Amino acid sequence: MPQHNPHPVPDEPGVFVPVELRAWQDGYDAGISAPPDVPATPKVRDTRYMLGWGQGAEAGNADGRAEGWRWAYFDGRVRPGSGAGIGYGPQNSGELEPGDPGVFSFAQSWPCVGEAPLLVMLAQFAPGESGGEGLTGRRLARACADKGVQRLYLAVNLSSSGEPAEGTADALNSAGYWHGTVCESLDDAAPEAIAQVTVREPRFAGIVRYAPAAEHDFFDLLPVGGLLPPEFAD
Repeated sequence: MPQHNPHPVPDEPGVFVPVELRAWQDGYDAGISAPPDVPATPKVRDTRYMLGWGQGAEAGNADGRAEGWRWAYFDGRVRPGSGAGIGYGPQNSGELEPGDPGVFSFAQSWPCVGEAPLLVMLAQFAPGESGGEGLTGRRLARACADKGVQRLYLAVNLSSSGEPAEGTADALNSAGYWHGTVCESLDDAAPEAIAQVTVREPRFAGIVRYAPAAEHDFFDLLPVGGLLPPEFAD
């Protein structure tokens, strides 16, 4: 089981979130997505942030070694070669009948970590809720529990234009990634993703699949037809 953030979230409204909570979460996300060694702690003025980040990175590294590494895809991190035995790797998504790969299938699933797609999902699925400060994962998980939803799906482009989309300010558009509308089933999200790869200038697209994982920024990335952009393909 993944380790959990040891820093408590204040219950009183208007109370500042401790910097250690956000730092631990940031460090954990880095630690579980940077095999094989614990990443170096960033040099910042706030020693509390540095300490919390280092603790989180240790925990993330331990979970990566024990349970498998997660790809920080939307942070632009190119995955290490799987031949080294330490890289990220795909799994069977369970979203397709065995033996029927299909050119527009979603059979392959990459375990990923990152706050950006969860921020987009939170804004669409639970309007009025705010993420950030290490709270995005837990707030999205709580919103799913409150509504009795087990999974969320979001169609995305897998290549960034490098330019922020005009008129938007969400975490994916700001990084140059197109995305669709959050859905509660793959059947509803799939047409948006498939449409991206069947236009006149085909694009690489996929589905972000989210299942509540306590406070962690975990999700699975399901590429259309199992195809990744050239910069990420073997």
